[in-house]
Amino acid sequence: MISILIRSIQLLLSISILIIIHELGHFIIAQAFKVRVERFFLFFDPWFSIFKKKIGHTVYGIGWLPLGGYVKISGMMIDDKTSKNESKDWEFRSKSAIKRFLIISGGILFNILLSIFIFTCLIFQYGETYLPTKNVKYGIEVDSLGKKMGLKNGDKILFVNGKYISYFNDIPKAIIFGNSVTVNRMGKIIKLSLNHQKKKFFFDRKKLSFFIQPRVPPIIHYVMKNSVAEKYGLRNNDEILGINSEFILFSDQLKELLSKYKNENILISINRNGRFLKKNIFISQRGILGIYLKNFMELDRIFSFEKKNYTFFQSIPNGINRTWNVLKHQIFFFKNIFHIETKAYKQIGSFFSMAKEFPSKWNWDIFWTFTATLSIWIAFLNLFPIPSLDGGYMLFIIIEMISKKKINEKIIERCTIFGFLIISLIMIFIVIWDILKVFFY
Repeated sequence: MISILIRSIQLLLSISILIIIHELGHFIIAQAFKVRVERFFLFFDPWFSIFKKKIGHTVYGIGWLPLGGYVKISGMMIDDKTSKNESKDWEFRSKSAIKRFLIISGGILFNILLSIFIFTCLIFQYGETYLPTKNVKYGIEVDSLGKKMGLKNGDKILFVNGKYISYFNDIPKAIIFGNSVTVNRMGKIIKLSLNHQKKKFFFDRKKLSFFIQPRVPPIIHYVMKNSVAEKYGLRNNDEILGINSEFILFSDQLKELLSKYKNENILISINRNGRFLKKNIFISQRGILGIYLKNFMELDRIFSFEKKNYTFFQSIPNGINRTWNVLKHQIFFFKNIFHIETKAYKQIGSFFSMAKEFPSKWNWDIFWTFTATLSIWIAFLNLFPIPSLDGGYMLFIIIEMISKKKINEKIIERCTIFGFLIISLIMIFIVIWDILKVFFY
């Protein structure tokens, strides 16, 4: 229950920041062009609001429906009373097309800048840690998804799309974006194609995660309480060397052997700080010892990492680059939604899915990373030329700039209402789909 509350608070805070920054973009540029903003609201306020206060010409407030926010700009939506009068200097419709375009694009611009700023600050604070591909000396370990894509434990990745990838951190994304991967499999060079049929395995699962990691020796990171491992005296940092007469070099081999010896007594050989021990252990039908093994990030004595620290100004281009990479990943995902064979549509989700992405314990690093990712996602979605989205208004203004004629305001209003209804239906469908996934997917 507490974990659900923590996730919900993180999501609400993240969404609130994104809404405020987006609407602030419209607000600041409107004010710069001396256009009045009548209302500035976090969340929607049909029938009533939680809080509101008028300062100057603007009513600032918080609504009760957390599905977005809005600014009401004078002279943007025309009612019967307003349409009969000439436009005032402080109204949106009195401004030139380029000024109106900038006011509308302000939300998108501020979301992009927010994403760059957050990533820049994270890089400045934590630096960047890379694992050079050449240092992945034991090859890769793959999960069931990696195996379906044609990869095997121990493969050494040479090229993706015919290009050498300098850092292992970039290889999983390169494979998803790519069309082929070349591996060294026990001395044999093999080129694997990556078509839509194979990529569907990436999307056709409940949670997106990396499907490959560097192959590592089976060293215990943590022994769970009241587990089989604790009962028989296994400890943190023990290295498992073998089961019965079979030697073990890597974590994936340990997992395979444990599934092989279910419901049996086994003899486990371990290395404990240079002392070689053997323990008789009964493995239950589940084939679980109750241990967490160390991953490659926790084995810096085996892998040589590169750590880069930056000044704040050096972090800016890296923040821009990370924002661009996130955007490319989102565009790739969006394109694949329309390729039914990839089953990318299964990853579409509402606020419920978004909340699950936050950790059950508060982590500022993850919180800000996810907020920056959502910020560029909101900017991307708002570029779509759908009436009621920023992109829809921008399209009308572009048409006006090209034709040199103003579009009838009533037409814009009707299109906006229609666009709002369509988007509302899509949102309702996504929420229903998200709920159905719990039962059928």
